[in-house]
Amino acid sequence: MNAFNDPFIGEMIAAFEILQNDNVRAVILRAQNNAKVWSAGRDLESLPNGKHDIEGWDTQLEALGETVLNCPVPVIALIEGNVWGFACEIAFSCDLIVAVPETSFAITPAKLGVPYALSGLRTVIERLGPNLAKEMLFCATGFDAQRLYGHGIINHVVNPDEIEKFVQDMAHKISCLAPLSIAALKQQISDITRAHYLPPKTIIQSEKRAAHLLGSADFREGISALKAKRRPKFQGK
Repeated sequence: MNAFNDPFIGEMIAAFEILQNDNVRAVILRAQNNAKVWSAGRDLESLPNGKHDIEGWDTQLEALGETVLNCPVPVIALIEGNVWGFACEIAFSCDLIVAVPETSFAITPAKLGVPYALSGLRTVIERLGPNLAKEMLFCATGFDAQRLYGHGIINHVVNPDEIEKFVQDMAHKISCLAPLSIAALKQQISDITRAHYLPPKTIIQSEKRAAHLLGSADFREGISALKAKRRPKFQGK
């Protein structure tokens, strides 16, 4: 289900680097045709096991998010199927999002008792705004494509039999325009909208919270319940 582990992330970063060197005018980021899941998010097997291996736990995730955000040409997310966890961050890092009506977005660390990377939260909040981000995260519930379209977070909602042509036409339109102008506009928009610099103290505190969560009984319970396909019983310990 296109879950992200370190090898997959490395392959994606390398692909973006190749595209930037091939005079590409636009990038379409998509799963296979008619996918039921665009991406299941982070591969849970790649999560750290506890405090002993927390250092750098989100480095690869942050690198991929920054690669998509900093790609000098427009990146269009063509989304068929549901988008979970870290995959939402990647979708929200794209410049334009086109989805089918059946698509749902969900970020559910609270269902598992796991931490979420600070850099990823910044991307999610920048796209959703704090109120929607809090509801998605605190309630661990899915938002459908129409709701996000209504808030201007998704650019278009298109029927499955039309979405591929629609996105290809959008990419073609971009490719016919002045690439230097588009690159400059993308950078200017990023400079205006990106969150302020995060001080080292904030990052250190976030890593300490992540280490605490990964060493908690709730984390072990969340992962155990997921594998057993049962409802977790969190104790706040």
